[in-house]
Order: sequence, then structure tokens, then C-alpha cells
Amino acid sequence: MSEVTNGSVVRSFYEAITNRDAAVIAHLAEHVFAPDIRLVMPESLPYGGTVTGAATLGTMFTRMLGAPAPVGATKIVVADIVDAGDLVAARIEFDWYPPRGAEPVPSGALELWRFTGDRVTDIAAYYWDTAALVAACG
Repeated sequence: MSEVTNGSVVRSFYEAITNRDAAVIAHLAEHVFAPDIRLVMPESLPYGGTVTGAATLGTMFTRMLGAPAPVGATKIVVADIVDAGDLVAARIEFDWYPPRGAEPVPSGALELWRFTGDRVTDIAAYYWDTAALVAACG
């Protein structure tokens, strides 16, 4: 049996998003995300800004999975995970869908996950080319 590490927790999140597994996302939101977790994304993006709270993030991600048309980052591929214990860096590649059903933009990001004990307290997303994503919005 493999050991559960912070890196494996992060990888399981992206796998759940890719597999549209709302049960895993709900489990992470309830048992792994700190109650006051913060997700910070570039303000310039339509889906950007700061989202706070495990329940809010759980709802946001499960709604994203259940949306009739793709929104935001989809088809996520984890290119690299660097697990430094309390800080995990994930380099991801994905198709990013702008609002209103426009064509996807191939993109990527570095996302930094901060853990305190066994809880995720912060996720910061650093997108490679926000200008390309904003331009796709028309």
C-alpha cells in the first residue's frame, strides 16, 4: 500500500477533476481543505480572483464538473509534481474554456498548494499566458 503524501493528495485532486469525480472532490473539500482555505487565481481572468472556504470551493468545483458545457481548465494533465512537504508545486497543462462556449485555448499553470498539518490552507494559481485567455473571451 502506498503512503499518502501531500503530493499524492494534490495529484488525486487533478485526477478527480479530469475524471469528473464529484465524490472525490466532495471528500477533499470536507476532509482535506481547511475550513478557511483560499484559492487565488489571476484577477484578469473571467473566473479569476480569490475564493475562500472549503464549502465554497467544493461547491464551485462540483458545479464545474456538472456544467453542461466545459468551463475553465479541462482535460488537466499533471506534467510535474514537486512535493516539499508543506508546499507542493504542480505544473499542469490543460484546455481552458472561456465563457459562452468559445473555442478552448491550450494553456498551463503552476499551482502552489500550501498544507498546514494534513489540511490544504492555500492554493495559488500562476497561469502561463493570461493575455491569451482573456483574448479568447472576445
